[in-house]
Order: sequence, then C-alpha cells, then structure tokens
Amino acid sequence: MRIYEINARARFRRFAQLTDSELLEIARLGFDAIWLMGVWQISEAARRISKVISDDFEGSPYAIPDYRFNPDLGGKAGFVALVNRAHEAGLRVIVDFVSNHMAIDSPWIGKHPDFFIRNNPAVRDRGTGDYFLHKSGELVAFGRDPYFPPWHDTSQLDYTSPALRSHMIDVLKWISLHADGVRCDMAMLVLRDYIRQFWYPRASESWFSERMPGEFWKEAIDAVKGSRPDFIFIAEAYWDKEEYLLSLGFDLAYEKKLYDGLVSGNIHLIKERLSRSPESVRASLCFTENHDEARAASVFSRGGNLAAAALILSLPSSTLIHEGQMEGKREKLPVQRLSPLHDEPADPILKIAYTYLLQATSDEVFREGSHVPFDSGPGIVSFMRQKSGRAVAYFGQVSNQWEKFNTINLDISPVARALGAHNRMRVSNLLTSTSFILEPSGGRFVLNPGQLSVDDDTRFCLLEASLVD
Repeated sequence: MRIYEINARARFRRFAQLTDSELLEIARLGFDAIWLMGVWQISEAARRISKVISDDFEGSPYAIPDYRFNPDLGGKAGFVALVNRAHEAGLRVIVDFVSNHMAIDSPWIGKHPDFFIRNNPAVRDRGTGDYFLHKSGELVAFGRDPYFPPWHDTSQLDYTSPALRSHMIDVLKWISLHADGVRCDMAMLVLRDYIRQFWYPRASESWFSERMPGEFWKEAIDAVKGSRPDFIFIAEAYWDKEEYLLSLGFDLAYEKKLYDGLVSGNIHLIKERLSRSPESVRASLCFTENHDEARAASVFSRGGNLAAAALILSLPSSTLIHEGQMEGKREKLPVQRLSPLHDEPADPILKIAYTYLLQATSDEVFREGSHVPFDSGPGIVSFMRQKSGRAVAYFGQVSNQWEKFNTINLDISPVARALGAHNRMRVSNLLTSTSFILEPSGGRFVLNPGQLSVDDDTRFCLLEASLVD
C-alpha cells in the first residue's frame, strides 16, 4: 500500500477544496490511500495554550475534545463528500485515532471522570506538574510519553477502565462507518505492560489483572474487523513494540529503525531491517519523512533523498510519502501551525524523479514479488525482487565510503543465479531504459553503474535482468 499524507488544516480550509483533479493525480502517481491528518475538531483550550508558544499556532490536532469532524473544514458532511470523491478516484481515506489522551477541555472529563488517570498516591508517585485541576474538581494527569515532559494540552486516558475501553471501541466502530482506516497515534502507550509499569506500579497484580485482563488493541481490532474486515489499522510504534502490535491485529506498523538507518547511513542497521522475515517486512510502513520527522530534503542531498526513496518504494513494504516531500520542501511545519513561515520554491527535478520512481516501482514485481537481500559490495544496500520470471534489483549507496556511486563495481552474480544465467544476461536500467549484454568475468557478473547511464549525482540504480537466447 502507498499512502500520501496530507495535513488537512494546512492543505486546505475546507474539505471541498481538495479537488477531484488533485485526487485523480494522487491516484495516477500510484497511491492507494490518503491519510488526512487533522480532521477532528480542535480544542479551544489547546488552541489558547498553543498561542503561548507562537501567535500563529492554532492548536494541536492531537489534542481533541471529542471525535467530531472539524466544523471549520466542513464537518461530517464535508468529510463524507470528500471520502466519496476519493473512492471514485480509487483512493482509500485514513484518519487519526488518538488513543492515549484527549484535550484538557474534553467534555468526557466531566461526564466520565473514570475514563482518565487521576491523582491516586496509593498506586503511583507523581509531582504536581503532572496534573491539572479540572473545573469538576478532579486532579487529572496530563497526557504523556514517559521519555518526555507531559503534553500540557492533553489529559491522560486510563485503559484500566472497562467503560473507557468499551467507549473507545465504539468510537473506532463509528470511524469505520466513515473512513477506511486509522493511523493510531503512539499506539504503544496503550499496551498493558506499559500502563502497569508507568501508571500503576503500586497496584496489586490481582487488582490490575481484574481491571485490565488483556490488551485493548486486540479487543478493539477484532471488534471493528468483525463488521469491517477491510478496515486498516496502522500503528505509530516505537520501543521495539512493532512486532507485538502486529501480533495484536495491526495491519501495518511504523518502520522507524529503517528510517534512522537511512538518515545516519548505518548500513548494518539497514541490512538488519531488510533481513527480517517476509511477514515483518510486508507489515512495515516505511518513510523518509512524515509530519513528526525532519523534511527529507533538509536531511539528505538530492541524490541521497532519491536513493532512500527508491529503496523504500522497491521493498514489499507499504510506503508513506508526505505532502511536499516530492517537491523538496525543507520547512518542517509544527502540527499547530497552518501556514509555513517561508515561501519555498518547488524542486522540479526532484518532483520529476519521484514521479519516475513511483511509476517504475508500481509494477507487479514490486507489489507482489519475492524479496531477497544480498551483498553486492561494501557500503552498498542491495536486494532483488522476483516474480513470474522477472528479476529486478535495487542497489543503493547509503554510506560515504565511495565518492561516486557510478564508479563502483557491483557484484550482481546473485541476480544471475536467480535467473539461471551462466554465460551472459541482459541488464537494463528501469529509469533510463539503457541496457546491454553482460558477460561474466572470473566467474562473476560485475556491473559498473555508469554502464547503465547512472550519472555522477545519482546514488542508486534499479536494474532489471533477463536471459538472452
């Protein structure tokens, strides 16, 4: 699956402004779905708090008071109309599910205080800075990730509450009536062991087990997929919890470690991530940027940007492309800001190259072919995709060991063996259509990328090999 992330509030002022022609263009590029980030009603309290940081901040879309479509964007009717138009273009629509917390002014706090973590010295130690005094008189914990300070525009949900779990399942079922999937924000924060250790360290095991006997995600995903089997669950996941979350029923999980390897040029980490089981690789959502990470164009050179993009697009994994990424945008927009500070010109060369990459890797061999990593030379990541007699391979320079990728001699013998080529084979550059007959030397098939019209600035090659009569 290929997903195109759109910051709804920054991209348009109304759902209707995402036009039919734009949706068709996204589908034409090879995307299967759009992820509309920021479709929910914005908390007024979160909006006011955000302006302490910057006058042009308009609240976080991850501090929501309730699950209501943002009336400023056109509300439920506008969203449903957009989904219908997206479906006509062949695109599914994914939205956020903010599982860990609600806004500090959520009406849920007054109506259902048991939905939230409240001050309870018998089960946990917390400082006064971890709580806020709600108008109901309840001391409610701010939402948080344990490795960072609290998010002061949010209130922490308590998944030991059976009533909360039931309510959140009802929310997911309701979302499934209107959208095609959810990207579950910080999904690992709702895991049972984490809640036990961080929020209930002093509670007895029997008490905790009675209150939270199993994992929320397993119960919720089973319940939603029981009525909507094709509904997509995506886990934003860290802390090595990806595999566990997938075992609970998630369709996809973030592949942050591969991203980190690409950014740092850590070839060992990249190869480790590509060598996981086929099931794990296929269930990964790969990216080179999203709204939480730095812009790819600000992290990589143009050559490195395209090499990293070509790598993830060539995998059997799912891929996330962030709006503005293909145009080379460099300014990372905080989720609270609706307009960039700088008017950045698009990089037309980068956009054309991304378009070629998306088209070249949309073929069936990339969608469904087997995936086999192999070694082709130091500092190089290489793997092969094979289906129905076709064999294509990715070669990418991810370290600075070589000055120029097109001067490296690549050992592509594993591709020849997979094809059954002994004396010669044809090799073709999928992006330039340059091809020639390659013969073995010293028992190995060795290729110099320059022979396939790879220029001095390019750091990867997509190669197709075929037998010659």
